[in-house]
Amino acid sequence: MKWVDREMLDRVGGSATQIAALFYLLENDGCSLVDLSRELLQSKSAITTLVERMEKNLLLSKVPSPTDKRASQLFLTAKGKKMGQMALPFVTVYNNQLSAGFDDNELSVIVRFLDAVISRFETLPDNYFKNVVDRSIK
Repeated sequence: MKWVDREMLDRVGGSATQIAALFYLLENDGCSLVDLSRELLQSKSAITTLVERMEKNLLLSKVPSPTDKRASQLFLTAKGKKMGQMALPFVTVYNNQLSAGFDDNELSVIVRFLDAVISRFETLPDNYFKNVVDRSIK
């Protein structure tokens, strides 16, 4: 991930996390911070910091939600769209390198496994390790 971060910063001017956010917003412009947080598997505070940095760099704008005054919607700026589009070829090559040597069936199993891992850890209660894992270690 450090290599990907360096490459993305050098080639398009954004971190891997920022690029992931741009890709999501290219398909989901106007999403909420909660939506972006779920998609990137980041805490609310991490997303708030990410959005503030991206807003400062003029990659997106945060506007109050018309339906919920406590929430905000995120919209890509022209600069954000351009950066996302610039990053796409690099990410495509990187993904092709990661999947080289695996056929479609093998990749399907890998994707299913990773989705299951993400899903299981998304739904664990905050005290899971204290209540379950700690007891099984003793």
